[in-house]
Amino acid sequence: MAKLSKVLILNRGEIACRLIQACQELGLKTVALYSDQDKNARHTELADESIALEGTSALETYLNLSKIIPLAKKIGCDAVHPGYGFLSERAEAAEIFAKEKIKWIGPSANSIRMLGDKLEAKKLLDKYKIPTAPWAEVALNKKEELTKSAKAIGYPILVKAASGGGGKGMRLIQSEDDLLDSVAAVAREAKASFGDGTLLLEKFIDKPRHIEIQIFGDEKGNVTHFGDRECSMQRRHQKVIEEAPAPRLSEKTKQKMADAAVSLGKGIGYASAGTVEFLVDENENFYFLEVNSRLQVEHSVTESVWGIDLVKSQILVAEGKLLKEIFPDLEHKSVRGHAIQARIYAENPEMSYAPSPGLLSYVEFPYGVGVRVDTGIKTGSEIGTNFDAMIAKITASDSDRDSATQKLLWALRNTIVFGCITNINFLQDIISTKEFSESKVDVKFLERNFNKWKNEIPEGALKILEKTNSASTQIQQSNSSAFASPWDSIL
Repeated sequence: MAKLSKVLILNRGEIACRLIQACQELGLKTVALYSDQDKNARHTELADESIALEGTSALETYLNLSKIIPLAKKIGCDAVHPGYGFLSERAEAAEIFAKEKIKWIGPSANSIRMLGDKLEAKKLLDKYKIPTAPWAEVALNKKEELTKSAKAIGYPILVKAASGGGGKGMRLIQSEDDLLDSVAAVAREAKASFGDGTLLLEKFIDKPRHIEIQIFGDEKGNVTHFGDRECSMQRRHQKVIEEAPAPRLSEKTKQKMADAAVSLGKGIGYASAGTVEFLVDENENFYFLEVNSRLQVEHSVTESVWGIDLVKSQILVAEGKLLKEIFPDLEHKSVRGHAIQARIYAENPEMSYAPSPGLLSYVEFPYGVGVRVDTGIKTGSEIGTNFDAMIAKITASDSDRDSATQKLLWALRNTIVFGCITNINFLQDIISTKEFSESKVDVKFLERNFNKWKNEIPEGALKILEKTNSASTQIQQSNSSAFASPWDSIL
């Protein structure tokens, strides 16, 4: 494969900015796409060129292949990078670009298809000796068979959309009384959200941890891994805080999980970055959850502790490079230190995490050794309602977990966002808990402990704001949520 020259970025927000930087560092030209809402977005300024996709919704813009394909050909792009979300796990998108001789920077359409469907992925697992929780395929028109399968698995069980993700198309069923109605409801949601009503039943694991393994492969069948991540801090199946390496987990279990993930990757000829996710119980038994055949939001923590750049590595694989060429010292690489990432959203944790759109009148992020800020916004940006409300990801890394935690707290305390309510205080309170400090958490921790959380002014917040004249002026002049901040209770 010849060296690439011009990459179309099939995304927006912080991940688009991340992709653009990686491409430009490798000497590649970049082209940004933007919806009506994103006309003045940060990613459009960073790219070498920007092209409008008229419309406001994802379907009209970032998911609209009928608009994107002709544009990619017209402007002479020889590659596209989908990032995460949108088209990233659409096998048909990867196939279409390949037919147009435009390189898809990511796993092949075949890999996406095999792993993106939870049902098909589970069928691969026995072959590669990967542990799974008891499960069964759902036959909607065979109620007796459905009831029998549920009994065989044992309640409580989860019903899942085979094509689901991000917490959608999933429901916990406690008893047979709820089975039929719950399955019907999830089938409707799955059809509406993913265009596919195929479902599966799976044994519910009580209080599991969510641990994932980062795999990476080249196009000649070579696959390796870059360790594990802890992603148990979730709300509604959406990750809030992630870290690497996973604390309080034996090296023996980590190695078994990594071996299983690499075995699966090699078995299907996986190329580029991907993540194999597992649920781990209190006895360190682990069970396959799913594979994300794309770059993950939380890839920054892995990059921080392994000293690698996954996006640049994806591009090099797309150019035909082998693992041994990209990582010549691979056998000597190992984890160094600890990294923790917090996702800052424009949302109100006190109001069931309701979106908090608005024009950002002032934004300031902290900078320092071991502090990484991934963002797609700046002062003057607008947070709308048509797309994901992520403002930024802050990743703190240090020699050990305690030091990384304190650095992340410092970074969050020194982050200022005016124009919408955010979850910045919420994040600080989470990582300040004794349970987080001792890593005694599971995927239901936030649900149990933060369902009645109240927003209070963090220590030192007023002093920070007083140093910023424009921000202080806004506080003094504001009597409404027009200039809402992370510390909205002071207004």
